[in-house]
Amino acid sequence: MPFDGKVIEIIEEQLSLHSMNEAFVEKSIYYMEKNKVDVIYSESIPRLSESKLLQDMYFVLGNQEHLKKFRIGIVGTRKPDEYAVRTVTEIVKRYKNRDIATVSGFAEGIDSLVHKVSLDNSISTIAVLPCGFSNDYPVSNKNLKKRIIDNGLLLTEYSPYIKPLKLNFIQRNHVIAALSDILIITQGAMKSGTLSTFSHALKLNKQIFAIPGEISNKLSFAPNYAIFRGAIPIYSKDILPGISIKDKCKIKITEDERNVLELAKKYKNINDMVNAKEFPYAVLISVLTTLELKGLIVKGFNNKISVLED
Repeated sequence: MPFDGKVIEIIEEQLSLHSMNEAFVEKSIYYMEKNKVDVIYSESIPRLSESKLLQDMYFVLGNQEHLKKFRIGIVGTRKPDEYAVRTVTEIVKRYKNRDIATVSGFAEGIDSLVHKVSLDNSISTIAVLPCGFSNDYPVSNKNLKKRIIDNGLLLTEYSPYIKPLKLNFIQRNHVIAALSDILIITQGAMKSGTLSTFSHALKLNKQIFAIPGEISNKLSFAPNYAIFRGAIPIYSKDILPGISIKDKCKIKITEDERNVLELAKKYKNINDMVNAKEFPYAVLISVLTTLELKGLIVKGFNNKISVLED
């Protein structure tokens, strides 16, 4: 497939920044053509274009249709405990037969678990890599990489031969945060990629959920801190972030909550709902918070609001 001058320009720039010679330009193009690597621009993916700190072109392998789905980012530690593995597995499985795609960072631990459970349950999954596609990183995910190419999507900012350098991981975390419609924080220590992704998501005004953890467990710092900063705790199995499951899990809603849901459908903005004056301000805000905790609505940027229903 032909690649335009902008693609060549970005490849040259990346190779220069990574102290790689010009011979890799032709090698990169050959790799892309041979392996059917495509490029996409952030303007075609609204969430990615929200951040001005990311480049506007990405390399992809797999089915790009997965990008059209509601994207649920799930991130966590490389060394999860049994509680995290069990909880994340259960959460991902419950998205089966839903029109969503999971998003994670392809690292060992929680990230790989998210991708594997998604594939095992025919759930779309998108893996964001900290390096070019020619690198088998991590080596333990070589087979998983093939499965995602066949049934999901690999996405990276980096041309084929760029290695997974330390700074690339921070940028990878930023891409995950930007690409995700909502983000779920599972486990992570005080200094971790999980907390880095949360920080980016917070700056982008993303809807964030977190799995509460024991305060004595150092891996609970990231989710508990996220909750402290305003993330919605997944305090019950009745909550499926990003999806309304009130029918299947019999989440009860009051008459006021039902009426506020109808208002949210009509106006799709909190300010407009307030101006409609159908509810006292304090009551309206209180009910909206309750609906958010029940996983029935998502608050977005500029007071936009979405009702999440089957």
